[in-house]
Amino acid sequence: MNNSGLINNLILLSLSSIGQVYAHHGSAPHFDSNDIISFNGTVTQVRFVNPHAVVHFEVSEVDGSIVEWRCELSGASQLQRFGWSQDTLVAGDEIRIVGSRARREANHCDTQSIHLADGTNLSRDVYIQGTIRKSRIADSIDATSRPQYLQNGQPNISGRWIVREGNGNTLPMPTEAGLLAAERYDIRFDNPSIRCESGNIVWDWARQAHVNDIRQEGNQILIRYGYLDLTRIIYLDVEEHSEYLIPSLEGHSIGRWDGDSLVIDTIGFLPLVFIPRESVMTSAEMHVVERISFDNESSMLVRDYVVTDPLYLAEPYRGQDIADLAATAYQPFNCVDLSGENNRRPD
Repeated sequence: MNNSGLINNLILLSLSSIGQVYAHHGSAPHFDSNDIISFNGTVTQVRFVNPHAVVHFEVSEVDGSIVEWRCELSGASQLQRFGWSQDTLVAGDEIRIVGSRARREANHCDTQSIHLADGTNLSRDVYIQGTIRKSRIADSIDATSRPQYLQNGQPNISGRWIVREGNGNTLPMPTEAGLLAAERYDIRFDNPSIRCESGNIVWDWARQAHVNDIRQEGNQILIRYGYLDLTRIIYLDVEEHSEYLIPSLEGHSIGRWDGDSLVIDTIGFLPLVFIPRESVMTSAEMHVVERISFDNESSMLVRDYVVTDPLYLAEPYRGQDIADLAATAYQPFNCVDLSGENNRRPD
């Protein structure tokens, strides 16, 4: 297919929302959903970590030999929301595990369900029976009782925030150079989250509904992302970006107040993949402008953003997300790379 044909296809793809795209199962490049395995085994170790918890277990073969397996689960942070803990599975537990076989690594799978000897059934991203479901969103009284302004006069956007899912943003349209850059990207091996690396300041803010944290400290605003621990500093006492910026994943951000809205201008990015599952790339010319404000009537934090990249994006990419005040604390992601051979590029 020529480049113009690819661009036309991407235009059609852009009619689908990003929320729907990300709802699709992201394991397909790594696991074969048509090759389902089911084993009885004994748990030997559980790594309750992000981005994926891993259960190690032993399987007894007919000939009496022991085979070691390991299967991935959702990340520890997500599992905790569904009632899991470090002790839900422990060494010595007898289990029956069902999952999709790994495409490039022997004795490895993506877990669908785990069945314990006492009859307990554990399914991925399904509440454990008996779990008390606690809201992660602050109640309306807490949200409306926040002071509208800080003592220094700044509008108050500080707090812990959880971005709502399904904002319906569409896919960016790449240039021909962007398409060529995408050809060099392989999601099986190049997705930054595999290596516990953040993606970018636009999408990681909303990934997996983690708790993000904003702190206003004089002439700086500190933003901590709950997904992969990305940290940004917004400089309010700087009017222009330096000509000698060292490119980084988070870029260099300067901010100003426009009424009650914080306008953040960020440049100085490393070339990176903008949307890993869709192979949408951005270059060192990416420029992001965000506008963040707290809506007092609806008690929600609104972020509008515009992403421009004349090299890789055919037109400005605009989006919006909405966040609610969190009732739960900010929790570091503390990523551990346990991906193994399934995600290693062949020699």
